[in-house]
Amino acid sequence: MADAIYRVVHLEDGDFSVEITRTGALPQTAVGFATEAEANGWISQDKKLWQAADPFRTPANRKWRGF
Repeated sequence: MADAIYRVVHLEDGDFSVEITRTGALPQTAVGFATEAEANGWISQDKKLWQAADPFRTPANRKWRGF
């Protein structure tokens, strides 16, 4: 599973969106957030769901130490 980069974008109509970039995948955009806090809450939830999908994933910045 790839690490993701999230970016909250303030749109012209006042709403917010989140741009998601994952290594090896096409960029995605989540839209329809009324506030920046709502967009950041969605990011937190998305991160939790990705981690739950692969609980044994080693973060890119940490080396795995086998036994």
